[in-house]
Amino acid sequence: MSENLLKDYCKKIDDLAPATFNEDQKILAKKILRKADERDLQNIFQMLIQRIKIGFTFDVAPTYQKEDEESVALLRKDEQRSFENYENTSNIENTLIIGENYDALKNLLVIERERERVHRIAMHITM
Repeated sequence: MSENLLKDYCKKIDDLAPATFNEDQKILAKKILRKADERDLQNIFQMLIQRIKIGFTFDVAPTYQKEDEESVALLRKDEQRSFENYENTSNIENTLIIGENYDALKNLLVIERERERVHRIAMHITM
């Protein structure tokens, strides 16, 4: 029975629109389902597609020609799609970056490491 359920869930994932899940996400979701304990299969499937039900949509995540975990996608700001939120600027706080924003998070990490490196060099020179 769980094999039929797994096939059904994999088919449902394949049938999702590319705007909802890109091909990389579909492959990853099916891999997660195949490795899941059959008792947890239904709950895991629901968790994987939960984002669809809450109505959020995201830009397509950058993909690479070859699987290379050392690669970093360079992103460019789209001024036409950008917006500023000036409300409550006195209560600015950090927010969690999830899902498709992983590549942006990796880019921020690279930028921050470079900024820290330059700062350390400048501090060393001034001493």
